Amino acid sequence: MSTDVEGVVSEALKLVVPDEEEREKGKRAEKTLKRRLDKALEELSDVSYEFVGSYARDTWLRGNLEIDVFLLFPFSYTMGELEKLGLEVGMKVVDEYELRYAAHPYIHGRVEGVEVDIVPCYRITDASEIRTAVDRTPLHHRWLKDRVKGRENDVRLLKGFLKAGGIYGAEYRVKGFSGYLCELLVVFYGSFVETVKAGSSLRRDLVIDIKAGKVYRKKGNEKLFVVDPVDERRNVAANLSIDNLARFVQRCRAFLSSPSVEFFRVEPVDARGLEERVKRELKRRYVYCLITSKPDIVEDNLYTQLERGERKLFEHLQRLGFSPLRSMSFADDSSCYIFLEVAVKELSPVIRRMGPVFEDEKNVERFLKKCRSRNQNPFIEDGRFWVYSEREIRDAGDAVRRFAEKEWRAFGKNLGECVKNGFEVLEGKFVTKCRNVRELAKFLGLISDTGV
Repeated sequence: MSTDVEGVVSEALKLVVPDEEEREKGKRAEKTLKRRLDKALEELSDVSYEFVGSYARDTWLRGNLEIDVFLLFPFSYTMGELEKLGLEVGMKVVDEYELRYAAHPYIHGRVEGVEVDIVPCYRITDASEIRTAVDRTPLHHRWLKDRVKGRENDVRLLKGFLKAGGIYGAEYRVKGFSGYLCELLVVFYGSFVETVKAGSSLRRDLVIDIKAGKVYRKKGNEKLFVVDPVDERRNVAANLSIDNLARFVQRCRAFLSSPSVEFFRVEPVDARGLEERVKRELKRRYVYCLITSKPDIVEDNLYTQLERGERKLFEHLQRLGFSPLRSMSFADDSSCYIFLEVAVKELSPVIRRMGPVFEDEKNVERFLKKCRSRNQNPFIEDGRFWVYSEREIRDAGDAVRRFAEKEWRAFGKNLGECVKNGFEVLEGKFVTKCRNVRELAKFLGLISDTGV
């Protein structure tokens, strides 16, 4: 390790390692939780609990203290019983709670001021026994807990490095690196620095087999495949988008080229100055934003539907000839936003439609008959019949509105209902009604979106 990198890593540790106050807070919450869990499970003697995740392995990122507890049920319990009893136990042991959903409902709450997840699952010893997606999490913990010892701060460095680049988190909204993937990479490569060195040359056709200890390329692979050591059928990097893989690779290259502690800090933004730049840019470009209310559904389902609606709108504008350049979507606490930029704001009043070649007598007659019924005058060009028709939709904003009005089902079940019940299409400077100026600036290319 070069002296420069050593110095940077030493400084970065101050940003990613929890201080004593945070550690003590976690210990107090853990002690209280264990006492409450022991009492709550007195009548469920065949149900046990296990602390898993980054807190249990001491790999959590500073300022991100959260405790994960899994309730382990034997197979003698039905899924319905597991869910019902799991929620009842969860509600008993936290100070305040809310219901959340993964493979099935679980309790999210607070204990001694610390965020806590209480998740019911089946007690398994092998991936072949899995009945729900969360069942394998305790297996992950058991596989990692000893292997990650001594490398906890390397994991924190990698998480901080990714978080500052906006690519930490496997949820659909982010499509980045999960905490589990971070730990596996550090265990596999040995340290944060070695992980970054390897990261600088990752490819989409690569397979990293953690358990077998080998890396190889697989022809035809369109996605990085990191083999789960507890379930070899599963790709730990399945949720990582190709764009975020590219951002990670470029971030690694940039760090190795010019090591700096800034790679571990979220870049501060001059919000007022950036908003002015965004407004100026919006005045000269053709940007539209469809806004609708946010459905009350699980976030991953919401972002799946948002992405679907975004794609369908983009394809619609493409078919009509507005030459869409880029699209983006996200949600805040109350609303959903789909942004689109087009190269062509207004189309000509007529569109040229293709007919058959002159040799195709049967279809030529049909084509001419249709033209006569519409008072259209066809012409021949390069041996083929053509005709001009009046264009139904000429304005890009109008195209977005009509699509939302008529094709609201294309946005998915829940989001589609919201669009059906009401939406707004903004354009130009009014797009800044969405207050996420940083994302707008990235969308417009005013600040870097390359991970560096």
